[in-house]
Amino acid sequence: MRKSKLIFTLLIMVSALLCTNHNIFGQCKAKSIMKSCKPNVPKPYKYDAYVVTEFIFDDKEKKKEVVFTAFRGMKYRLIFCSSGFQEEVTMNIYDKSNRVKKGRNKIYDNSQGVDNNFWSFQPPKPGTYFIEYEVPKSTTPGKEKKGCVVLLIGYAGKEELAE
Repeated sequence: MRKSKLIFTLLIMVSALLCTNHNIFGQCKAKSIMKSCKPNVPKPYKYDAYVVTEFIFDDKEKKKEVVFTAFRGMKYRLIFCSSGFQEEVTMNIYDKSNRVKKGRNKIYDNSQGVDNNFWSFQPPKPGTYFIEYEVPKSTTPGKEKKGCVVLLIGYAGKEELAE
């Protein structure tokens, strides 16, 4: 019991750090996206936190990387919901950072998702996962637009998975 509390506390601390690494734009209504997406966290997983990644769609393509750590003894379900932008953002999950050129393996990509607004991923094992968003140019040339993806973190310990 004490060990699961420690793991849960560490999970909350890591989630809080991830949440503070991103600035919030006025056009990304993260709380409303989170609330509408929260029912997609399936049982036995419990909603824990959300992480917001914002994008600016302009005249340049760019990449953004977010890190997620899955702890031993826990199972996770990551639910990705977007702010409904028209651009086709590509999301890939890797076992290593984009700074590593050799031996980087793709574990997931959003072509396995429902549409451009909703994706789900279950980390296969404990470890660090690198979520990379490829942000295309704006569909409206010369006009800058903002959008975001909200990552909901659901977790389940051994107790919940045994039920």
